[in-house]
Amino acid sequence: MAGLRFTAAQERWTTKIGLAFVVALLIVVITQEDILKLGIIQRLELASIDYRFQSRGRTSAMKDSGNVIIVEISEESFKSLPEKWPWPRSYYARLIRNLKAAGAKAVGIDIILKGNDAFSLENDEELRAAIKESGIVVLAGKTEVRNDLYMHTTLTQNYGNIFFDVDSSLGIVNIRNDADGVYRRYSPFFGTNSGLRVPTFGFAVLNKYFGFPALTTAENFSDEFVFANRSIPKYDPASLLINFYGPSGTFLHIKFADVIDDERFETIEEAETGAEINTFSDPEFGYLYDGTFKNKIVLVGSTVPEDHDLFPIATARGEQSGDNLMYGVEIHANVIENVLRGQFIRKQSTLTEILAIFLFTITTFFVTSALKNSKTRHHFLVEVNGFLFTLAEIFIIGYAALTLFNDYLFLVTAISPTIAVLGGYFSSTAYHFVVERKQRMLIKGMFSTYVNPSVVDELITNPEKLTLGGERKELSVLFSDLVGFTTLSEGIPPEQLVGLLNEYLSSMTQIIFKNNGTLDKYDGDAVMAFWGAPIPQHDHALRACLSALQMQQALAQIRRVWREQNRPLFRARIGINTGEMIVGNTGGTGRFDYTVIGDSVNLASRLEGANKQYKTGIMVSQQTYDLVKDKILGRELDLMSVKGRLEPLKTFELLQELNGTIDPALEQFLESYTEALRLYKGRRWADARRKFEEALSLRPHDQPTHLYVERTTLYESNPPPEDWNGVFVLETK
Repeated sequence: MAGLRFTAAQERWTTKIGLAFVVALLIVVITQEDILKLGIIQRLELASIDYRFQSRGRTSAMKDSGNVIIVEISEESFKSLPEKWPWPRSYYARLIRNLKAAGAKAVGIDIILKGNDAFSLENDEELRAAIKESGIVVLAGKTEVRNDLYMHTTLTQNYGNIFFDVDSSLGIVNIRNDADGVYRRYSPFFGTNSGLRVPTFGFAVLNKYFGFPALTTAENFSDEFVFANRSIPKYDPASLLINFYGPSGTFLHIKFADVIDDERFETIEEAETGAEINTFSDPEFGYLYDGTFKNKIVLVGSTVPEDHDLFPIATARGEQSGDNLMYGVEIHANVIENVLRGQFIRKQSTLTEILAIFLFTITTFFVTSALKNSKTRHHFLVEVNGFLFTLAEIFIIGYAALTLFNDYLFLVTAISPTIAVLGGYFSSTAYHFVVERKQRMLIKGMFSTYVNPSVVDELITNPEKLTLGGERKELSVLFSDLVGFTTLSEGIPPEQLVGLLNEYLSSMTQIIFKNNGTLDKYDGDAVMAFWGAPIPQHDHALRACLSALQMQQALAQIRRVWREQNRPLFRARIGINTGEMIVGNTGGTGRFDYTVIGDSVNLASRLEGANKQYKTGIMVSQQTYDLVKDKILGRELDLMSVKGRLEPLKTFELLQELNGTIDPALEQFLESYTEALRLYKGRRWADARRKFEEALSLRPHDQPTHLYVERTTLYESNPPPEDWNGVFVLETK
């Protein structure tokens, strides 16, 4: 054995296998909660669960076929019932008797009834009698939860509900949230510190529905709960994962007032009109006769936001940010329906998850490594193929996770195998980057991602240019930023957001490079580029402006494609300025950036932000526009006093390239707009307003014209001082 020798190829294979195995093991450590709880991993996985619920949408027509009906305590009932909140307990007694008469099989009152009735003790006695006589009522209780399985209580407590002693049919309404504050899980029972187990509210209602004794709880096994001969898979040792049938409002809701409005009860409307409505007992349309409540479970709960019984859940309407809130009574309804239909979400086992991590890590590592080893002059294509393979794996993981969830109610983890794929890809890339690439390719790989290829070639040919310092030159600089990207991104899953952003930035970068620009940096969704260096360009302003027009055209095309694919739509603001600035390599030892700095650079950034005031797409300074006005059509926007500059700045909006005919409608609009602006500068407010209104009739959605109509209207009654020079002060950056 002493003479055993490994060839170079064998050593490489041994190193690769060892590295892939270590990476896979590390991913197992950081993704498994039992080993290491990393908050960001937990939250990403939870977010992926929410995305699956959201993509699935509503699964059943619960308003027509559901076993659960919600009688809601709402603002409408407050307006209909004569007594103020909190209502007399006699209301609940009437509700119970009416629901019993209408055929309800179980009634769960999701309200903590503590203390004596505020009106009369007789009301309490009436409610006690109704609970006992009907035999279908389950009450709500609450307690302090000490941990996942036990709560801090004793046998002598009534769990906060003074009617607990009527028949002990009570369930705990406590629900636990996940690490991100969202409510996805539900415990069938809580244990007491004295050894007693108490069902949670949904399971207590099911006890009544199935005719089980009060306080019956599910059997607890290592990987499942068993209740009513149903196997309920565990999500964690103490809970199941709620299978939400849809967002808030999925179940049938009926107003509290409509259920107690029988011939012996007078609502405010009946008192005011003198007409009996009797929504419950009317022979033609009343709930007593139409079968609505026949053999149903009825949950009574508040849908008044002020009661704070509103929780963020895993699914949403998808109409706006924050519409994933659900009332507590609806959460209980989902759980009850899950049990009655046997529709439970089963979770992937830990063992299969770990095996998947090793499989994806090793597969990705060796496939991308093999691609990098291929002999070709087109190194870029090699990298693209490796990246596309990685994206394909991630797509397959996501597609499989969605399909298994939507079609089979099987929850597989999506984040850990995705991290495994990325880990395999990046570890393979790192291996080849460190071990096999020469210094020349290393430099080219580092700079080609953010610098014009001509700069890379020059740096490779003349490495002495990698020194500190710079020179003062007249250049044109462009800033671009997406409108409302931060707000929009909060409602998009991270993996989808990265894909959208990559597609957008790739398109914008291609345009900058096509016009021989230098890409300075990305800052999230923002892009900065400049023209005129390191290779001198006499037409740098024109190149920058053409790039801006082409970027907006490309983004418009992207929006058309994304609209057909039901993907989020973005709009961009662009600012351009031409002037003297410092350009060169800045940084410290071992790290340089080829960039521009100076006041002219800052002004371009301000112009990008100023688009927001005018809802324009491309704003340029006069110095830039004077250099391109023979080649590009534009219009004067305003004379602005920009924060940080003493001299006012005339700004222009770029409209189109002058390489053909101009749309007659646009030409007519510009004539009216330009004449109106002349009258505005001449302080002829009424004439200017009429002319701006004429221009607005040609382009009704033109925001700058809207602004000038508002200004001229204001100045007609409140003219500016005589020394007014037409300057608009831009306060924001």
